[in-house]
Amino acid sequence: MVQKRKYAALFIGSALIVQSMTACSASNPNPTSTGTPVATGTAGDKAQTSTSGEKVTLRVMDWADSEKPFREKFIKDFEAKYPNIKIEYTLMSVDQFQNTITTAIKSGDAPDLYPIPGNMSLSMAVKGEWYQPLDPYIDDAFKNQFADGAFVEGSTMLNGKIYSIPAMASVPSTLVFYNKQLFRDAGLDPENPPKTYTEFRQAAKKITEAGKGKAFGIIEGGKQIGRWKLAAMDWSALGGSGLNQQSPISLVTHDANYDSKEVLDVMNLFKGLKDDGSFHPKTMSISAPEARALFGEGQAGFILQGEWSIGVWKRDNPNLDFGVMAPPVPDAGQKGFLPRSSYSPWIGMSKTTKHPKEAALYLKEYFNKDYQSVLVKAGDRFSILKEVNESSSEIPQFKQYYDIAQKYSRLVPNPQIRNPELASVYGNYKDVQPGVGDILQGVVAGAIKEPNSALKQLSDIVDKSLDTAIAKAKSEGAKVDKNDFIFSNWSSDKNYSQQDYKSIQ
Repeated sequence: MVQKRKYAALFIGSALIVQSMTACSASNPNPTSTGTPVATGTAGDKAQTSTSGEKVTLRVMDWADSEKPFREKFIKDFEAKYPNIKIEYTLMSVDQFQNTITTAIKSGDAPDLYPIPGNMSLSMAVKGEWYQPLDPYIDDAFKNQFADGAFVEGSTMLNGKIYSIPAMASVPSTLVFYNKQLFRDAGLDPENPPKTYTEFRQAAKKITEAGKGKAFGIIEGGKQIGRWKLAAMDWSALGGSGLNQQSPISLVTHDANYDSKEVLDVMNLFKGLKDDGSFHPKTMSISAPEARALFGEGQAGFILQGEWSIGVWKRDNPNLDFGVMAPPVPDAGQKGFLPRSSYSPWIGMSKTTKHPKEAALYLKEYFNKDYQSVLVKAGDRFSILKEVNESSSEIPQFKQYYDIAQKYSRLVPNPQIRNPELASVYGNYKDVQPGVGDILQGVVAGAIKEPNSALKQLSDIVDKSLDTAIAKAKSEGAKVDKNDFIFSNWSSDKNYSQQDYKSIQ
């Protein structure tokens, strides 16, 4: 992401990563005033029409590009089942969405259903009146089909009310895909991918040299700051930084240690890849989907992306011979794990929608096991629904991705689950720019020669910004403290459980 614009915040109050909202407030229609049923967890509802036979257009907007062909059929089937509801679906890139949704909401033209952008926390969204609670329109049968932890206070719930539903199971999106044929062409063993920074850099260089201008060592969606941010934070966490998307400060040092050796090592690795000429020349001018497409065409040896890429390549590039590997670790060895977030908020219902019951019907059908199984079988995602992943995973690389993610990642604590009143802190926190993603992007673009001073400045400003946000929240009556971000019973090699929240001192 080279373009000048507002980029992602340094942290997401629950994903997300990812990820303030202001809209005209509107009262919720009485859920019992019409004949449309509350959404349930089963697909066999008798009601097949919208309110009183009225013709309704339901507007849905998101950035789920990998899901496009499946969503098109889903919408067609939905409109056949509910003939009085027409779906107007708008698909955007992440950056387009983040810019468009704010403008739409401020102008009073918000879609009926849309996700929280990656530079937002749920608390910020609700405080800005972007969303309304889903509870009046969903029942226990619908809620009970989701995996444990999908609906948690401070994550997808606020003040006991559900505002958002996660898109998928939480797994890191910073594993590495590699092209096995390019490995062979470069004299590398495709069954033994690199494990350390030095090995990774050497492999990328060999692939570039063997490619003779037709293939390069690595490609990224360089326009998207979020991808650089994830790489810096996740890979440094493997080195022991303690950074993660759910908190502005490190779980290890209890401050914003973006200038730590672990982060600097990641910066230097990417700088080395750049100095070697291993990055695909289009890297800085393309989005993540565009980078994924070029990787699918065999133009790069490595790419950092999530599991959703697997289904796209199987569909669009059936002859692509690729594998999945864990991110490389520092030459001194692994000192931590990839941070796995608690389930992150995704889609929610607009505060101003005139069709809440129809929107709930859409959510019911979208989070139905039949449709979710289609996505898992196609290698698009790991579902948030119970048992679907186990019964529907068929693609070998998809299973491999899941196994590697489980081995190399651990669930980290979420401060807002510990203390929901931190919503006020996150709501008052000001974006710090340039962030760690901007800095890594600048390193790869060649605009930043030595990132040390930029990282030190970033760390200082984040610490001050957090202190300011805490003070502001306290002045507003919130019972919060910086200790809410410190987890004395956290261990990097273990999943942080619900019981851990209860036992922390």
